[in-house]
Amino acid sequence: MDKLRVHLENCYGIQKLVEEFDFSDCRTIVVYVPNGVMKSSFAKTFDDISQRKEPCDQMDESAVSVFNITIDETGDQITPEEICVIHPYNEKAFDSEDKVSTLLADEELREKYLNVYEELDSRKQLLIKNLKKVSGSTNCEQEVVETFSPMDNPRNIFEIFTEILANVKTSNETFTFGNYNDIFDKEGKVKEFLKSNKDLVGEYFEKYENLIKKSEFFAKNEGIVFGTTEANNISKSMEGNAFFLAGHKLNLKKYGDVVDTQRFTEILDEEVNKIFNNVDLKETYKKIDDKLNKHAVLRKFKKTIENHPTLLIRLIDYDKFKKEVWFSYLKELEMELENLVALYVEKKSGLEEIVEEANTQQSRWKDAIDEFHNRFVNMPFTLIVDNQSDAILNTRKPVILFEFEGKQIDRNKLIHNVLSQGEKRAFYILNIVFEIRAREIQNQKTLFVIDDIADSFDYKNKFAIVEYLNDLAKNSNFYSIIFTHNFDFYRTVSQRLGLPRKNKRHAIKHQGEIKIGEEVYQNAPFLTWRKNMKSGAQYDIVEAKKHILALIPFVRNLVEYSGKATSSTTYGKDYETLTNLLHSKENTKRITFGDLKLIYKLYLGANDFDASIRDSDLVYDEIFNVANSINDDEFNLENKIVLAMAIRHKAEEYMFSSISDNLPVSGDNQTRILFEKYQKEFSEESSHRENLVVLEEVNIMTPENIHINSFMYEPILDMGIDELKNLYGNVCNLI
Repeated sequence: MDKLRVHLENCYGIQKLVEEFDFSDCRTIVVYVPNGVMKSSFAKTFDDISQRKEPCDQMDESAVSVFNITIDETGDQITPEEICVIHPYNEKAFDSEDKVSTLLADEELREKYLNVYEELDSRKQLLIKNLKKVSGSTNCEQEVVETFSPMDNPRNIFEIFTEILANVKTSNETFTFGNYNDIFDKEGKVKEFLKSNKDLVGEYFEKYENLIKKSEFFAKNEGIVFGTTEANNISKSMEGNAFFLAGHKLNLKKYGDVVDTQRFTEILDEEVNKIFNNVDLKETYKKIDDKLNKHAVLRKFKKTIENHPTLLIRLIDYDKFKKEVWFSYLKELEMELENLVALYVEKKSGLEEIVEEANTQQSRWKDAIDEFHNRFVNMPFTLIVDNQSDAILNTRKPVILFEFEGKQIDRNKLIHNVLSQGEKRAFYILNIVFEIRAREIQNQKTLFVIDDIADSFDYKNKFAIVEYLNDLAKNSNFYSIIFTHNFDFYRTVSQRLGLPRKNKRHAIKHQGEIKIGEEVYQNAPFLTWRKNMKSGAQYDIVEAKKHILALIPFVRNLVEYSGKATSSTTYGKDYETLTNLLHSKENTKRITFGDLKLIYKLYLGANDFDASIRDSDLVYDEIFNVANSINDDEFNLENKIVLAMAIRHKAEEYMFSSISDNLPVSGDNQTRILFEKYQKEFSEESSHRENLVVLEEVNIMTPENIHINSFMYEPILDMGIDELKNLYGNVCNLI
């Protein structure tokens, strides 16, 4: 891809943008974009296309959107797969296990594994489908794994089935209590209830056992129990009357001979009712029942045990009973389970060989995480990928474990409760790294649209971001357009990545249309202005004058930072002269370009003003001549500085002429002091209401002090030239 041609209309606030991005010399382009111009709209448009959606104008549904994005001379549209948008922050990116999986083994090995695994997985899916019908559980596989695989010794579903097959075969119980999740609920409310009320449930169990001991039908003696559960099992085994039809009979101690199923069932019901209708036992159950009414999940549980009172006895050991329930469900699918286990045993050695081979490969995820920890300093958390063997071949999702201050911590708790905004963004970057590395492995040609990725990072970690951007630039399949409203980050990326002139761009909005132009002074405005104070092949006389005027606040700060700017020194007098050109003072309108030449020679070592500029020409007059000549499609920094100076002078002159207390202002913040006086005197007068609004804008949009570090120019850089032009016009019209 040498060139990307973009034509957008009515896309999320972009009325029109027609631009060609040239990657022929360098595959990275960085664009400085003042806030509100387009960067998020541009990113959102490309994001929609990457997801096969159509961008639109959210404010005007009737507007027809145009989104033509073509590559080179062919005119072919870019494909969704070729676009990856990186937003400043996106919590959804934290669910990135799929990307991690892609990093963990090469495609050839994964293919080999899946060929062996395919039949096994197909059989498993069929068993799980049938198990869901038997149990009524909403997620059988997960439930089985959680029931039989402890956290400290995790196992996959095949290992579990192999281990429990013998228990399933010997299981002789059938449970018909209804929905599995009414007892073994997802939230764990039932287990929590049983644990927090273990004394009460224990009391109930103890009373039940005492009744069993005293019963003439049931019995408990030296660890041998014949209780309600055992009796019910006998009843179920006799269903259909086949036992008695074969000529057998039961001799019951209390009831004598029983010769049919109906009679045995009647006796059993009578004896069970004696136990559970016992006044003392019912009194204890009433206490349990009252507590169960306090939660919706527990009310479902209550209804279940009302219909099946023996369940409460079994639940005295919740985890054991849960396993027995699964044994009984799987008993109904015993043949399917046995066949699946046999197939797993047959395939297991082949799978293990492939896993062992995969483990010998370099772990790409480990490289990515190590690199992250090396680049981002002072992060309070560390990351570890668990499930390595299975995750390598994507049979189970890899689990990213987090440690915070040496202790393992849940990811959601880490993200939502522990990390600062900057730390969250750093973790977000790791998820982006997984995305990028996955595309590297797949050799996917990709255009990355990167939207202010360095937001909320401190300086140290901004450099980590730059290193990742540098990595992108080295991959021949990757192309990047980086948008940022942070001028310092823009400058750093430009310098660190060694971008050519045409790949460093500025964006403005002019009459609704977005224009992206080349940055003329290449991150060094001081040098550009100092070298170009006279007209030549590149700059005309008006541009030369802009450079001279734009240097005024810089040189003023040079004098101030010298530490010698006291009133009795040459430094102090020079500082005062330059201050008088930034604020309306008694001497402001008398300062000449000849005065400026002397100061520039002393502090810049240069005074080569254009020959057409006479020493006697007044600087004040030229500030307004130049300001009046600036168009609202000129976005270079010098235009904004000159406009800011002109706005400040006009505003201060108007306020001096209006207020009663118009004595000279000493000290800093003259504009603010004058505004407060004006506001105090005229805030109640309706005729001054509009003027107050304009003057408040002057305080907001025009900085009181302009510093020598170009980073500190951001308040002006971030304003659109049209905003400053409009404000200048409004200030000139103050009456």
